Amino acid sequence: MKRLLISFVLAVALLVVPIAGALAATDTVEVTATPSFVGMSNLPITWTLNNATGSGTGVIEPATTYYANPLGDTTAPAGVDVATGECNFTITNNSSVDTNVTIDISNFTGGSDEMTNSDLGTNGAGIFGAYSWYDGMTYANKVIAKTTGSAILYPNLPSTTTQLKWGMEVTTQSDAWTGGTSSTATITITVTAA
Repeated sequence: MKRLLISFVLAVALLVVPIAGALAATDTVEVTATPSFVGMSNLPITWTLNNATGSGTGVIEPATTYYANPLGDTTAPAGVDVATGECNFTITNNSSVDTNVTIDISNFTGGSDEMTNSDLGTNGAGIFGAYSWYDGMTYANKVIAKTTGSAILYPNLPSTTTQLKWGMEVTTQSDAWTGGTSSTATITITVTAA
């Protein structure tokens, strides 16, 4: 009887094993990995004060504000909000994440007189002030452009925004220059993950 029971159990076990294998199934999962990438470019890459439009003389006067505004070198953005046509620069956003955009401007060096950035937006003897702004921004909320460490101009720029139009203004030193040799400054655009 024991042999019959063992034979029966063994026969049932052999029947169950192939059936269990026949009931197996597989599927796949595709895994996507999108890098957190921050990238941008800016055009144009030069700006001559009092010649942003190509119609100015390129010669600057003391205590005068010059704008990176295609509508005029000494023309401030009109109205409450800055219009696209009032912004000379275009940032092309290649980032895969939302970003913060910051604009700094160095001191002017290498000329007859070297203007120093006040970091306050105001000018004085040998000192210039600067601000930046962007398309759609309330102009009164323009951001002081310091030599380094400026406040964020555009917080949380969406990764889906392909371009950002922006402009800048520089108010020259209050005193006269001692010569006519050009000096240069560098605008630094920094984009960081928000």
